[in-house]
Amino acid sequence: MLWPDADGSAAIRGFWDALATAALPSCSTHTHRLHQPHISLSVANELPVQAALDAVGAVPSKPIRLRIESIGLFPGGVLFLACVPNRELLVEQRRVHQLVGPLGTGTWPFLAEGEWMPHVTCGWGLREDQFAQAAALATKWLPIHGWLDHGGVEDGTTGESWPAPQ
Repeated sequence: MLWPDADGSAAIRGFWDALATAALPSCSTHTHRLHQPHISLSVANELPVQAALDAVGAVPSKPIRLRIESIGLFPGGVLFLACVPNRELLVEQRRVHQLVGPLGTGTWPFLAEGEWMPHVTCGWGLREDQFAQAAALATKWLPIHGWLDHGGVEDGTTGESWPAPQ
C-alpha cells in the first residue's frame, strides 16, 4: 500500500474525524482505530509480510503526486475518496500487484489490472441518506493534494504495519 505524506494524511484524517463528529461511519472510529490513510495496491486474505517486502523493494520507487478530487460509494456502503489515477500511480500499482499477488492467498480480484479503482477508504456501511451527509462534508475538505511518498504492508484486521525499505 501507499501512505500519503504528512499533509495529505492530516487532511484525510480531518475528513475522517468530521465524519465521526457527524455520527457517520468513519475509519477514525472503526474497529481497532489504528487505520492509516492509504491506497491499497494489492490485497490478500493472507500474505507473507517479509516475502512481500522483499519482492517489491522501495514502495513507491519515487514519490507519486496525490490528487483527491471527489468521493464515491462502493457497493455495501463503502465510502471512499477517489484519487486521480495518474500514470505513475497506475504503473506502481501494476508493479506491486504483479509481484505481491502470487505470494498471497485469497487475493482480491478488484485489484487486478484493469479492475483497480485508486481510492482511500473512509467508512463502511453508509446508507443513502448518510452518503448525502458525507458528500456535503466532503465539499469542505476537497480537493486534497499531496504526495504518496512511502509504503509497505498493513494488516487491516489488526492495524499493524510494516514499512517498505526507502
